[in-house]
Order: sequence, then structure tokens, then C-alpha cells
Amino acid sequence: MLGGEDLKKRRTKFDQAELHQSAYIYANRPFKWFFYLIKPVRYRYLMAIFVNLAAVSMSVVPATLTGLLVDDVLIDRRMNMLPVYITLLIAVPLLRSCLVVFFRYHFEYCAQDSIVRLRKGMYRHLQNLDALFYGRTRTGDLMAKMTGDIEMIRHFIGFTVFASVENLVLFVFGTLYVFTVNWKLALVALVVSPFIFIITYRLGRTIRPVWGEIREAFSRLNSVVQQNIAGNRVTRAFARYEYEEEKFEKENQGYREAHMKHADMVIRFLPVLDGLANFMIVLVILVGGLLVIRGELTLGGLVTFNGLLFVLNNPMRMAGNIMNEVQRYSTSANKVLDLLIERSKIKSPDADQTDEAELDQLSGEALAINGKVEFRNVTFTYGERKGYALQPSLSNINLIAQPGQTIGLVGLTGAGKSSLVSLMPRLYDTTFGEILVDDVDVRDYNLQQLRRNIGMVMQEVFLFSDTIEGNIAYGVPDAPMEKVVSAAKAASADEFIRKTPEGYDTIIGERGVGLSGGQRQRIALARALAMDPKILILDDTTSAVDMETEHDIQQALRDMPGQRTVFIIAHRISSVRHADEILVIDDGQVVERGRHDSLMQLNGRYYDIFITQAGMSETDLKQLEQGGDLYGS
Repeated sequence: MLGGEDLKKRRTKFDQAELHQSAYIYANRPFKWFFYLIKPVRYRYLMAIFVNLAAVSMSVVPATLTGLLVDDVLIDRRMNMLPVYITLLIAVPLLRSCLVVFFRYHFEYCAQDSIVRLRKGMYRHLQNLDALFYGRTRTGDLMAKMTGDIEMIRHFIGFTVFASVENLVLFVFGTLYVFTVNWKLALVALVVSPFIFIITYRLGRTIRPVWGEIREAFSRLNSVVQQNIAGNRVTRAFARYEYEEEKFEKENQGYREAHMKHADMVIRFLPVLDGLANFMIVLVILVGGLLVIRGELTLGGLVTFNGLLFVLNNPMRMAGNIMNEVQRYSTSANKVLDLLIERSKIKSPDADQTDEAELDQLSGEALAINGKVEFRNVTFTYGERKGYALQPSLSNINLIAQPGQTIGLVGLTGAGKSSLVSLMPRLYDTTFGEILVDDVDVRDYNLQQLRRNIGMVMQEVFLFSDTIEGNIAYGVPDAPMEKVVSAAKAASADEFIRKTPEGYDTIIGERGVGLSGGQRQRIALARALAMDPKILILDDTTSAVDMETEHDIQQALRDMPGQRTVFIIAHRISSVRHADEILVIDDGQVVERGRHDSLMQLNGRYYDIFITQAGMSETDLKQLEQGGDLYGS
């Protein structure tokens, strides 16, 4: 017998490891995948099915009792049987209702339990996918899979399966039962069944691709809404309301048209199915009446048979709807499986052979590094497009940064600076060459341990809708308040934070709405500093702050205790002029390197950037050189 902790570990392993493997095993086989999903609750699910079958078998009892009541009480005048039949007519439906409540509750329990595990596994899977995946995938599509498709799977587990089993068993059991009442009338009732099954089969084959179109239209609509909400300030700033409304209306109409296409197809089939079911009732009444007149069937038998028509009629009526639900599940399940099949190319070593629980335990252990970083012949390309190789974003980069050194990276926009620093925490992997931290290839480190030693302030600042303290302590949730304040002071953020309504407890808007660009940058910097990383990457971190604040931040970074290797990407020379080594990157290559003084003497690319930013001509610069204050601030 498994204890609570053992059961929790078993289910965690199911969520984290087996789920991903199941995507390969059951790809394009959603109905076999269903049995995998309910595996942890299969016994409860089977119990609910058996109770459902018991309730189905009891559904024929009222019709039988009614027929007996007509024959025994109304025809034969056996009044002593009336209380018995009345009692049974009340008790049996009441008991069946209790069984229905019981099995429906357990079906829903199993559905919710399975979906919680599936949703958790999918979310964890999304956390582990790399930047290349997110670069080619629409956010709206992912949201649709995490919401609409997951809900459709829940509906299938919690309703469609038991409805299918119930109607199938009801039809088979009812068919056999009506033959015991009168085999001639049973044959008449079943004469339309082959036509219903043929139409149901054609309905399923016809609507399956339509559900795929509906699902794709829903993803596009989701994407438009998500982009508009995320970029609402840009929309307002450029007064592009009408354009966004037109874009939304186009996708909205596309979603409507996909649904109408489905409705048109269903309309062609369901009325025919319903008409055939009603035609069966008419045949039974006509033929049954003749049999009663000829004495081959009692009046009670006709009443019983008429009451039992639902065991044939309801499954036939439901056949089209159930087929519709099955196809919806198949489409949604295949979409989810497609997502789970996605694999990150960037992962910890031996991740495929090591249990995820062990990887998590390893990633939680401290990793002591000194901060030496070396690039050896690094070439990086984002990928291939239509069969031909793209131009490398970085080409043959060589660099050694000793622990405690500051490396500056300058160059034109698009030169490859951000790509270079993104390779250190393995947001991307090198195409050729290697990057070493403390003389160990970054691909040999546990991914989480490596990233916990690299603090990164990205060019595009993202803040969560949380307190300012929560944003700063994001990388170290258990950080004491003193450490949070210290990091904020080093980022020159403490002063403006204390002026906010609730100080460090102030809730900031989603993505940092409510703060200026400079304030967001400083909170992002504080977030990186709070991790006390051995390697710190600042990607154009001070572009939105004034020169005085930038100077204060640089001074605070130099005064912070501990030794860390710092990489600074900047467009302003003032941000990197005191670096131990400055790399000038152009078109993915290092064209100049050295300290500020030596680079100025080269009269090359760095020199041109400097005089351009200073707004000086070469004549002005020569005069400045003669005055001996060339390298002053």
C-alpha cells in the first residue's frame, strides 16, 4: 500500500516524465492516449462505468412495470397488485437517480483529476521549451491549447465516454430485451437501424476536418486578442483603433464562418437521424396495434414495448451528437499531443536518461563557480530557412573574461551583441565552437544551476504583475528584505520605490505598467543583483536612465562586495569606457578590441562611435586632444 508521500511522488513522476513519453507513443492515436490519461484513476473510472451500467439496466424496469400494471390491474382487475407496482414505480426510478448522481460525480472527479495532471505537465513542458520554439509559435495558439483543447479533453473524459457507453449498452441491451417482449415488433423497430448507422458514420467522417478548421480559427482569434491587449499602449499612441478592430473582425468572422460550416454539415444529417427515429415510433404504433387486434400481443405488452422505445430511439438520436463530440476530442487531443511532442534542443546533460525528480534535486543544489568565461571559435546561426543556411549572427568569436573583469560590447543595432550574451546562460546553443565557464563547457552543467549563477538584465524589460519586492526577489524568493533593499540601492531604485504608495509592497501593473522605462530597467537590474550572481549580463540596461543615474549605478556596481564577471552591452560609450576590455562587434564579428584608450588611438569603428555620440567633428576632437582632456568625462 502506497503512503501519501509515495503516491505523490508516483503521480509527480507520471506528470513530469511519462506524459512527454506518451506523446510519442500515442501520436495521432488520441483514443489510446485516453486510457493513458485515466491510468492513475482507472479503478475509480471502471467503478463509475459499472454503476452507470447498473443504472442503464434499471432504466427498462419502469416500462416493464407499467405494462404489467396495465395487464394485471386494468385488464385482469388484480387490485391487490396495485400497491406493489406503484411502490416499485417510485422506488426504482429513485434508486436509479441515486446511482446517476453517484457515477456522474465520480466521472467528473476522474476528469478533473486527469486534467489537473495534464495541465500541470503541459505547463511544466512549456517552461522547459527553448527560445526557438517560442520564436516560431503564436501565443494565442498556446493559450488555445491550454484552455479550449484541455477543456474539450475534460469534457470527453467526464461526459462523452460515459454517454457513449451508456447509449451503446442501452441499445444492445434494449434490443435483446425488446425481443423477449415481441420479436415481430422488435424487427419492425430495428428496420431503420442500418440507415442510422450509415448516416452516423458519414457524419463523423465529414465533420472531422471541419473541427480542425474551427480549432485553427480559434487560435488565430486568440492571437489577435492577445497581441492587441499586450500592445494596447502602442495602439492608443498611434490611434490605430480602426485597424485593430478590422483585424479582429476579420478573424472573428473567420471563426464564425468555420462554425457555420460545421452547422451546415450537421443540419444535413441530424434532421435525417431524428426523422428516422420518429419514423420508428410510427411503425411500432401501427404494427403493434395490428398485433393487439389480432391477439398476438397484449395491451400491456404494447404499452411496455412503447415505453421501451427509448432504448432504441435515444441512442439513435444521440448517435450524431456523440460522434460530433468524439471528433472534437480527437482534434483537441491531437493538438495537445503535437505540443507535447515538441522538444527543447537545450537541456541538461543526460536529461533523457535521468529521472526529472533527480534533475530537480540536482538543480536545487548550490553550484560554486569563480566566473571565468571563455568563448572558443564561437559561431551561431538562428536556424535554417527553406533549405538554405542563414547568414551567421556570430562568426568565430574568441574571448576570455577572467573572474571579476568587466567586458564591454558595443556596435550597431543588429550586430550580434545580444545574441552573444544569450549563449552564456544557454538561451540558445552555439552552432559551432564552445563556451566555457571555469573551463567547463556550459553544455556540461545542469541547466538550472548554470542559470542561477548568471544574472541577466535583458534588453526588453519584463516585470510581473506583483509587488516591487516580489519582482526584485523573483530569482531568490526566500531573500530577506535587507537583501532586496540592498539590490535596489545598488540599482539606484530604492529612492523612487519608497516614494510609491506602498513602497516595496506596491503592486505594479502587468509588464511594469505604471512605471517609467528607466524605473523598469532599474527594478530589472535589482532583480539580477539580488541573485548575487558570479556572472552579470547587462543588455543595454541603462539606456532609459539619465547620465547621472547611470554614473551612480556604475559606481554602486563597483562598490558591491564580492567578485563578479560583468558583461555590459551598451550604445553609450560612457557605459563601457571603464571596462577591462571592450569588444566592437560588427556584422557578427569582433572588429576591434581593447581598452578605451587604445581603441581611441586606432581611429577605427570605436573612434567613430565616440565622436558621433559626442557630437564633435574631427577638428574639435584634435583641439580636445591638444588640451589633454580627451579621456575626461
